[in-house]
Amino acid sequence: MSDNSIQADQKFLMKGTFFTFLGIILKVLAPVFTIVIARVFGKEIFGIYVSTQLLILTLCRVSVFGFDYGLHRYLPQNKVCGRPEHEGIIETLRITLGVAILITAIICVGSYFELHRLSSGLEMLSPLEISLYALSVVPYSLLVLFGGASEGNRRPQYKIFINDFALSALAPVIALALHFLHFEDRLSLPLGLFIANLLGLLVYIFLINQQFPKIRWFVKTKIPQELLKFSLPIGFAEIVAAFLLRVDLWMVLALLGPDAAGVYAVMVTISNGLKIIRRSYQPILTPVVAGMSKDRLGSDLKPVYSYCVSMVTLIQLGIGFFIVLFPEQVMMIAGKSFISSENPVAVLGILMIGNLINGLFGLSGSVINGLGKSSFLFFMNIVSLVVAVALNYICIPHMGIAGAALSSMLYQTMQCVWMNIYLKKMGYWPYEKYLIVQGIWIVGLAALYVLVNTVYFPTLVTKSVIFGIALLLILTTFWKQGLSQKAKTKKS
Repeated sequence: MSDNSIQADQKFLMKGTFFTFLGIILKVLAPVFTIVIARVFGKEIFGIYVSTQLLILTLCRVSVFGFDYGLHRYLPQNKVCGRPEHEGIIETLRITLGVAILITAIICVGSYFELHRLSSGLEMLSPLEISLYALSVVPYSLLVLFGGASEGNRRPQYKIFINDFALSALAPVIALALHFLHFEDRLSLPLGLFIANLLGLLVYIFLINQQFPKIRWFVKTKIPQELLKFSLPIGFAEIVAAFLLRVDLWMVLALLGPDAAGVYAVMVTISNGLKIIRRSYQPILTPVVAGMSKDRLGSDLKPVYSYCVSMVTLIQLGIGFFIVLFPEQVMMIAGKSFISSENPVAVLGILMIGNLINGLFGLSGSVINGLGKSSFLFFMNIVSLVVAVALNYICIPHMGIAGAALSSMLYQTMQCVWMNIYLKKMGYWPYEKYLIVQGIWIVGLAALYVLVNTVYFPTLVTKSVIFGIALLLILTTFWKQGLSQKAKTKKS
């Protein structure tokens, strides 16, 4: 059987789905540790921690500059082109490391002169706290790069278990340990983040040596032009996307203060259990699409894409029903103070619906990337960032954190419509008819959300029964769509 076939693609997608499913379980569990931090450290410190951590992660995206995505494509071609299997890793490592060190130095020097106090959301942090946060830029940037190299070498499980779960769980655990050892709370959080990143980096160095036995860490070779040209457009798009993903939380921090940011951060952390699922399929789908010829795009894109969308939405629906039926119970993990001044039902519901829409239609961005149209995504992200800032600036002062959630849902919906119109104009409509069922499920979940919060207020027992029935029906949908997919594969 040829490797360049629908059967080979389906086999890789199923293998990737297995690791992704394991990773999803771990990723959904990981935010529990973060929410425990909110309970132990309080809203104000937690809000600053999450906001500053996201800023650091965004700066890491600048350091990596799309090279992790470039390695998705470049490393598999090394064997085909007769190049050393590790070519591209050390070359991009030098650039990433240099930029990360420069960013760290700028932040530390700026904090010494208290330039961070120009931001109302960060003015409560001391220069030492800012510097401790900045220390994570170098190790996390290298984690992102090595994760991309592992995915390019068809080892997605390394990134799933190190980047996506181990760090998000390990950093809070270390911070909590420092707290119970009576270390200062304000320093425990950034120090826990740094130690977790550093430990993850040490593991990755070992794994990279295992994957590429002939790699040499201290060689001076220029970065391949092919890798550079492919990575730069994606890098620009990802930098803008990184700001776009966090702009609502930052604007809540700036406009409403750290208390509100802490409450909103918990809700975003919970709802991101849905977003993580879609993002987990991006590095699986993109290389498959990139490896398709024009003829195969016409015949094989639709079943491959629809399989990924079906998996994403059904997993999201299972989590979504739990959030809709038990929002206050979920929020209580963080403590009563996080639901005293804000309505978690409204905010969680809005964030959830936005992520469900993105799960059904947002994977079209991975197809566009696989087709080599990263410049379109860069332009779309810039426009989306402007729209998101404007919407947040209008909605947050009038609606509070619910306005931030609404802004997030609206710009995500705009992106989904825009990307699918673009694909349609290119001559591709990658949706199988059976995905209509997923659309009906999402509408039904949204209707249930409105129902249980306006006219019908079921007991916990009734909610549990509804949740059990919903899970059974979702599993039935999964089973039937799985059988139809196998039939299609055999016919191919």
